[in-house]
Amino acid sequence: MRRLMCVVALSIGMLTGCGGTAEMETPDSVGTVEQGLACRYPDMWCPSGTICVDGDLCRKPCPSSGVCASGSACRISEYGTRFCF
Repeated sequence: MRRLMCVVALSIGMLTGCGGTAEMETPDSVGTVEQGLACRYPDMWCPSGTICVDGDLCRKPCPSSGVCASGSACRISEYGTRFCF
């Protein structure tokens, strides 16, 4: 009985020494990071303000100036669609 009590006390002591659950630092939002949504099949629909690039992902269209809002140049897809990344 004494041995059992020692094992239980030692186990509880070891568990409390490990600390509580670790808090993960996750942001509440993704901030300025934008992910490309897949174009909806079969009509290749994308949300407003975006275009379907090569039947794959929805991206922002390239403005007539050729410069995206981020300041980078527009990209040209494999099939010639101009878009911002």
